[in-house]
Amino acid sequence: MSAEHAGPLAGIRVVELGQYISGPYAAKLLADLGADVVKVESPGGDPMRRWEGRGTMSPQFAAYNRGKRAVVLDLKSDGGLAELLRLAGDADVLIENFRPGVAQRLGFGPEVLHERNPRLVSCAITGFGADGPYAARPAYDTVISAVGGMYSQVVPEHILRPLGPAFSDLLSGMQAAQAVLAALHARNATGHGEHVEVSMVGSLIDFLTEAASTYLETGQVAGPDSRPRRAQAYACRGSDGRAFVIHMSVPEKFWTGLLEVLEHPELTEDPRFASREARVANYDALDAELKAITARMPRQFWLDRLAAHDIPHGPLNTVAELFDDPQIAAMELVEEIVGHDGGPLRVPVPSTRFGRSGRPPLRAAPGLGEHDGELLGEASGLIETMTEGSRA
Repeated sequence: MSAEHAGPLAGIRVVELGQYISGPYAAKLLADLGADVVKVESPGGDPMRRWEGRGTMSPQFAAYNRGKRAVVLDLKSDGGLAELLRLAGDADVLIENFRPGVAQRLGFGPEVLHERNPRLVSCAITGFGADGPYAARPAYDTVISAVGGMYSQVVPEHILRPLGPAFSDLLSGMQAAQAVLAALHARNATGHGEHVEVSMVGSLIDFLTEAASTYLETGQVAGPDSRPRRAQAYACRGSDGRAFVIHMSVPEKFWTGLLEVLEHPELTEDPRFASREARVANYDALDAELKAITARMPRQFWLDRLAAHDIPHGPLNTVAELFDDPQIAAMELVEEIVGHDGGPLRVPVPSTRFGRSGRPPLRAAPGLGEHDGELLGEASGLIETMTEGSRA
């Protein structure tokens, strides 16, 4: 592999002790940038390996663990701990998402790690942080997304069930990767690594900047329709049943252009929609008008007219439709690689492009202990890294 196509993190070694999503996702993001990621698992493996009853390579595990090497260690044995400390001694980064105190109890807390390797950047991802009444609780995404306010922003009050992706897992993984990169940059100046702490609930609150800041400043409580109302965003469905969205934002030209698209002059004279402030106040009424009008013609009719009038819009794609979208196809965001079973595997590729360093070739997620022979000594040992059900 040439240096120009090794990725900007080529030469960086990451040791990951992660399970489920947040830790593995943070490490995968670094692997996508060229880091050499060594995933350390218990003999049973990351529990996500066995989701959907597909042996030890579920689609979910494959998604969050692409591009890594994998070893099995017993971190409760002297040999396993010694092997982990050896790996950490040669690494640039160590990421774990255990509950607070687990790493210290097993013998590889940040003090131990940095005494052996002062240049190491260690990163702990927890659910609720290191202290407080919830700190020791098992922290799964549904719990964190509820406590952290995310569900109140995406789930209508009358729908009493969790919805959407693993928000807190993914956002804390992204924030952890960002923090690690910042700590590596600081190390270039100081010569020393540092310990980084990221919490899932804190990552959510940071992500909900607009809703959180608005409440703290004004006392206004945002809900699922607060931002669409302010942003003048609408979802419609054509006569063929296919959905699309319109986003008018602030510029008045988008409203006047939409009036030309719709060819319903009576809306021009309607005082409920005469200004942006009026449209915000009468959002539900305008939403009903748009849905009624757009239901008379197929979606493509409206998409073509919206494009001709330069109105912000787009099809509301399902995941099945997403990869057939001509824009996604043009961006080459899907690549076929060799799967763990040797067969072809289509995967989404990182969308960030680096002109000089490029990105490394994509590799499938590793099998359980696939790289023991490459990376471990003879006294490594085997067993659980965490008790069942325990995670960050």
